[in-house]
Amino acid sequence: TLSHRNIDDLMSGARIDPTELKEDPLDFALWKGAKPGEPSWESPWGPGRPGWHIECSAMALAHLGESIDIHGGGADLIFPHHENEIAQSEAYTGRQFARTWMHNALLRLGSEKMSKSVGNIIALDEALARWGGDAVRVFILSSHYRSPLTYSEEALDAARSGAERLRAAAFLQPPADPRQLGDEELASLVRVSRERFERAMDDDLGTAQALAVLFDLVRDINRARDAVQDFGPQQELLRELAGVLGLTLEAPRAQSAEAAPFIDLLVSLRTKLRAEKQWALSDQVRDGLAALGVQLKDGPGGTAWTIE
Repeated sequence: TLSHRNIDDLMSGARIDPTELKEDPLDFALWKGAKPGEPSWESPWGPGRPGWHIECSAMALAHLGESIDIHGGGADLIFPHHENEIAQSEAYTGRQFARTWMHNALLRLGSEKMSKSVGNIIALDEALARWGGDAVRVFILSSHYRSPLTYSEEALDAARSGAERLRAAAFLQPPADPRQLGDEELASLVRVSRERFERAMDDDLGTAQALAVLFDLVRDINRARDAVQDFGPQQELLRELAGVLGLTLEAPRAQSAEAAPFIDLLVSLRTKLRAEKQWALSDQVRDGLAALGVQLKDGPGGTAWTIE
């Protein structure tokens, strides 16, 4: 039902050689007889242990009930594991086992899937230490969960840059005296973005399209900043939708309320020096802030700053 395979096309006994213990070559074990050195339990059929497939049906029945709403797992489990789960669970309960199946594709390294048995594993703690949690999330979210995802350092570098763009826009300092758009126009811009995001997520968790909405908001925020317009509602929506996707976009410590006034003061001083054409001194202020991780961007509405 899940793999859409024709039983007649399956190789008989592909996993286990057929024996006189099977009525059909495609039968699978619900209970396995004990082998020397293996854990076992007593049963009406002698000492043994549950088969691989029955374990999952038993746990679902015990903790989730006879029917469950969503069953997930890797695409490599569709056949035979999940097919067999359906067969044994529905034969026992007479009810639909799972209403929705969500199978994620596999992470690949080059042309091979990542696997402990192959040994081509990238430790998650290493990835987090090198690129950060939001970058790893952006990397994963940029592909639909049913599509294979290929790991590369270049892809993670790009994801980190994307996460930094999102964070910078989420905490961009507003213009000192913004030109206000009409409330109705602002509300319309926010509503359209929210609707696009919801449509993407409603379409089988289309995270790539949902993430694109966030980057469109970044573009709109930057355009509004350059036009000295209010971008507060878009910025608020960006932070909200980023949270839906699990992105933290946490403001760096240096961008706290305590640091902001001092950064603003230095930015104002640089603006005055530039007006007086004291370029060397203004560049010294800019370079000093850059050394502390504060990046400046000059625009028609003045100078905005972000923390890298």
